[in-house]
Amino acid sequence: MRPSQPLYDALAPGYEEHFAVPHRRAYDDLAWERVAALLPPDGPVVDAGCGVGRWARRLLDLGHPVTGVEQAPGMVAELRRRPPGPGFTLVEGSMTEVTLPATAGAVLAMGSLQYTADPERAVAHLAGWLRPGGVLAVLVDSLMGLVLELLGVGRHDEALERLARRRGVWRSAGHAADLHLLDRARLEAAFAAAGLVGVRSAGLLVSAAPLGRAGLTGRLATDRNALLAVERRLGDEPVLADAGKQLLVTGRRPPT
Repeated sequence: MRPSQPLYDALAPGYEEHFAVPHRRAYDDLAWERVAALLPPDGPVVDAGCGVGRWARRLLDLGHPVTGVEQAPGMVAELRRRPPGPGFTLVEGSMTEVTLPATAGAVLAMGSLQYTADPERAVAHLAGWLRPGGVLAVLVDSLMGLVLELLGVGRHDEALERLARRRGVWRSAGHAADLHLLDRARLEAAFAAAGLVGVRSAGLLVSAAPLGRAGLTGRLATDRNALLAVERRLGDEPVLADAGKQLLVTGRRPPT
């Protein structure tokens, strides 16, 4: 797999603006709502693959100390230029190699797990940072969501290739990074194998494929609140999880 680090280095200076794009802002906000509802009332949170600290700032605003794990030098430079705030600790390194104590009330991997060499191993590693009762939340690009989107625009051969290989590629800023395309069954099995319980999956932006990119962008521009209200209800149906543009999976370490 082509590593994601060069791409994220290139994106780092304008990464905040990257999430001003309507569909990214929408699934980011939907993911935040669901994750925030699962956070413990207090205690530390680990943001694995924290980027420039977008989620860290939200977590700090809620009063959580945050440890951000990041390996891309460009992202690290932005974090040092504009720190998320008091209570933030940066750990430079790969989320699959860094060692942290099992004290976190929550561990979040928002858009980072899919770039790891072995997602199952990475889930087990991240789960090891949780204290008893702590929650792990992972957000990834959805395999089925991408396949449906490609079929909708007539890119049938690419859709079938992605379905067969379970791999995708993100091209931006003159770079390309390979990623795993994951589905609900694989991620839920990884969570269970890591000893997590209460595992749930939610599809975010289930309407992306039927509306198409232009239709989705138009609805978000003209009637965002109504569309997100529908998306919240769709996200409550686990059977629709794989149809989302993004897939959010959560689970807890059993209490002792």
